[in-house]
Amino acid sequence: MNNKPVLPILFSAGLLSAAMTISASAQTVPNGARAAQTTKTPLVARIVEDVPGPNERVTKNLIRVKAAKTPSGFSVPRYVSLKYSTSNGRTGPSSEHPVAWQYSRRGMPMIVVAETEVWRKVRDVNGDESWMKRRLLDGKRMVLVRGEITLRAKPRSDAHKQATAGKGALLALEDCTAKNWCRVTDLSSHITGYALKSMLWGAEPL
Repeated sequence: MNNKPVLPILFSAGLLSAAMTISASAQTVPNGARAAQTTKTPLVARIVEDVPGPNERVTKNLIRVKAAKTPSGFSVPRYVSLKYSTSNGRTGPSSEHPVAWQYSRRGMPMIVVAETEVWRKVRDVNGDESWMKRRLLDGKRMVLVRGEITLRAKPRSDAHKQATAGKGALLALEDCTAKNWCRVTDLSSHITGYALKSMLWGAEPL
């Protein structure tokens, strides 16, 4: 029996009872998966324990604007990710507007649904919208794992196992050129492999 060491990731203040790990096939990968977490202002915590699948609330009513007609020069809608571990989403495009949501996880994927020169209106994994300054967002594509997955060496279910990623893990999205598969990287371990697209929130085309 293979008794690999397991490194639990625990959460303070009793917000999340389950610990999650991300481990390579040969050894446990340090700095494993953390649960997706947002905090509603004031003092109300929202935890994403079961990452939702595709749903109408996230993808409906998207107004499409070509890159040539946006202030940023990028098309809307599009995916982005949070650049910092604490990011405020406001009720409107100014610092005078109150904070609607405070996101506390760097790398969380978001969808830009509208923009001004300085502000971006973003939609999160639950379909909630808020306004963020553009400096809080990164163009790097990230995905959120919906349930425990296996990263494969090739885009086949029988390919060599590279690693496993727990529910709620954040992975960098490299490409989704293979049918039904995406190539992703765990940034903490630098392990790259293929995962089923259906198990990754943020990989779906908009």
